[in-house]
Amino acid sequence: MGLKGDLTTMALEDVLQWLAVGKKTGILELHGFLHSKRVSFAGGRISGVWSTDPREYLGQYLLAFNRITEEQLREALASQEDENQLLGRILVNRQLVTEAEIRRIVQLKVDESLYDAFLWEFGTFEFFDGAAPPQKAMLLSLDVTGIVLEGARRVDEWKRIKKVIWSGDAVVEAVPEAIAEQLPLVPQDADVLARLNGTKTLDQLVIEMRATDFKIHKQVFDLHEKGLIRVVHPGGRIGEYSGLHLQRARRMVEQEMLKEAQVELRKLLEEEPDLPEAVRMLDVVDHMLGDTQVDENLVLELAVSLDDLMQASLGPNEAFLATRANGVWTVKDIISIAPFTHEECLTIFSKLLKRGILKGQAPAQESARPQARPN
Repeated sequence: MGLKGDLTTMALEDVLQWLAVGKKTGILELHGFLHSKRVSFAGGRISGVWSTDPREYLGQYLLAFNRITEEQLREALASQEDENQLLGRILVNRQLVTEAEIRRIVQLKVDESLYDAFLWEFGTFEFFDGAAPPQKAMLLSLDVTGIVLEGARRVDEWKRIKKVIWSGDAVVEAVPEAIAEQLPLVPQDADVLARLNGTKTLDQLVIEMRATDFKIHKQVFDLHEKGLIRVVHPGGRIGEYSGLHLQRARRMVEQEMLKEAQVELRKLLEEEPDLPEAVRMLDVVDHMLGDTQVDENLVLELAVSLDDLMQASLGPNEAFLATRANGVWTVKDIISIAPFTHEECLTIFSKLLKRGILKGQAPAQESARPQARPN
């Protein structure tokens, strides 16, 4: 027996509990604005989660915990196809992490991926009874009850946070005199405070620290409650109008009505130009329509000075990708370590190349390859 519906009419916690009580085995698919998740069940317990959101990939979590470097991740991913093994296994074989670390981080990323879905304002779900998880996967056995309780708690916390911090383009700054009175600070608070400069948005902080939206918003909110930071700008309020238009655009994409989705998103961005969900979805739609073409074998490097780059008014995602253009890595290399979708990365690279911020050239082995002689 399957189950299908809308998360606005049947809440995620009710879906998960229904599957747990019925001791179901199969795959639950969740579809949000930009990303989808697949949750595998075995006898009513959660055995794994797979997400299309690159921020939820194992490699991003390992980078966030400083367990590997971007170069080590890129090399491991480059060899993954040849070795035909899971990323975690490759890293363990190279003695970069231990089995215990991989299992701990995999469980953490499964938990966080599910908690993120609790915060979706809109979404759909469908359960495929009896469907099997991917053959090559590290499977767990997690009780639904604990996840539902924590998910519900985060929903309540999120509502409190949104009264102070409206969205990811919010800007906060440290209050030095208050910090001086509360020294010494716990390392987590000190780390966040050291990164604030009065202009950095929370979206930038999320990318910089490779953390989840909830984690950064919660940390900043707690620091605000302690009086250690002040809100410079709360961000653009995302209301019902935005949500409904985003939901409609997503459905157009699913129905392959790409031109219509493009018009819908551009209209929405005229009203709210800094709405990150709409910007990112439009990048995906533009790429699907073929508006951006970039050779993934190009080796990228900066075409401007670092000073000029700082003055280029780049968005946080654009700045992340631009600063990885080192004259050695290809477009494909940079995409492999980026916490953004493949389509979004290609769209950004296309824009940066057209603006003259980046320049590209063929890899050395290609440019050195002798030209074929005419017959």
